[in-house]
Amino acid sequence: MKILFKPSIGMTDDGHAADLAPFYIRWFTLSPRQWREFTAQFGEQGQIYARFVAETALCCGRGGIKAWDYVRMGFLCRMGVLNQWLTEEESLWLQSRIYARAYYFYDGWTQYFAAYSLGRLYWQAKGDTIQAYFAHLKYDASGARMFNELASTTESYYAQLPWRPLNEQPTCPETLKGVSDL
Repeated sequence: MKILFKPSIGMTDDGHAADLAPFYIRWFTLSPRQWREFTAQFGEQGQIYARFVAETALCCGRGGIKAWDYVRMGFLCRMGVLNQWLTEEESLWLQSRIYARAYYFYDGWTQYFAAYSLGRLYWQAKGDTIQAYFAHLKYDASGARMFNELASTTESYYAQLPWRPLNEQPTCPETLKGVSDL
C-alpha cells in the first residue's frame, strides 16, 4: 500500500461524523430534560448541531452520520485498487472492517442510507449556510436521485439487499498488519 493512502484509513473512525458523535451518543442516553440541560451550554453553532442531531437521531440510529464516512472510505478503497495503491485483497479486508462497523451501528440498509445522506448534507453545509442546510434537511438533485434509485420503494436496490453479518471474514493481509486493529 502506498504511503499516501495510509492516512485515509483513519477517516473510517475520525471523519466528519466524529464532530457530531458525542451529540448522538448523548441523545440516545439522556432523558429529554437532561438533553435540554446538556445542549443549553452550547453557543449558536453547538445549538445548530444539537438540533440537527435531535431531528435526525431516530432515522440515523446510534451510529449517527458515520455512514457518510464509511461510504467515502469504501470509495477510497475502490480508488486505491484502480490506482494500484491497494490490492483487491487489501481492499476487500478494509471494506469488511467498514461493514462490521456499519452492521454494529445500523439496523438495516434504510437506516444506513438515511445516515449516509444526512452525513452528506452535513458535509455539504459550509460556514454561514450550515443553519439553512440543517433547517431544510432536504436533498439536492443528486441526493434525491440516489434516494429514488436506492431506497424509495420495495423494488429499490437497498430493499432487495440483505442486511446480515458476513459469512466469512477475510484474513488481514500481511501488508495491512500495521492497521489490523481496524
